[in-house]
Amino acid sequence: MRAREWTVAATYGDPTDYDVPALPTWRVERGECGGIAFAATDRDEPFIAAERLVRVRR
Repeated sequence: MRAREWTVAATYGDPTDYDVPALPTWRVERGECGGIAFAATDRDEPFIAAERLVRVRR
């Protein structure tokens, strides 16, 4: 799903009213050195993690 599609649907109400799936709820963990990790549930291993965050320009 594209972020633009969800953003437009959310602007006009609940995205599920427009057949756009709801965003998943993720568990977020912060490391001691500023790292971040995302997991689907409390029991799952993180599916993506970054130890050293870097600010980028798009």
